[in-house]
Amino acid sequence: MIPHCPDHDGAEDGFTIVEMLVAFTIVALCTVTALQISASLTQQGAGVEAALRTSDEAQGIVWLRFALGSLRPGQESGRFSDGSPWVLTVADVAPALDWRDVPPVWHLRLTRDDPRGPIVYETVLAAGLGG
Repeated sequence: MIPHCPDHDGAEDGFTIVEMLVAFTIVALCTVTALQISASLTQQGAGVEAALRTSDEAQGIVWLRFALGSLRPGQESGRFSDGSPWVLTVADVAPALDWRDVPPVWHLRLTRDDPRGPIVYETVLAAGLGG
């Protein structure tokens, strides 16, 4: 068996400057792409967190009024903790359903900005049932 001897004709083994520049460019592009994806996911996560916080707050607004027994047909307005306005619209739907001799059946819709704005929370609650 003949041992393999490297063929040296005065050139050194290694990468050329062009190869190194290409490798660094690829690594830099991958790093920038990863940072952009990370920033995008962080921003989307913050948006989801804000929407969940608003939804929880809207549910609290509705249920507090229901628990206090202060629901009346009409509209009420206020502001979320982030300062954006909300409008709570309350209607008794029992008469529209031709239900007689029953406690109110409240249709509650909490919207952002004005009564026709985006719905944040909507539910139907029956008052005075169950004892």
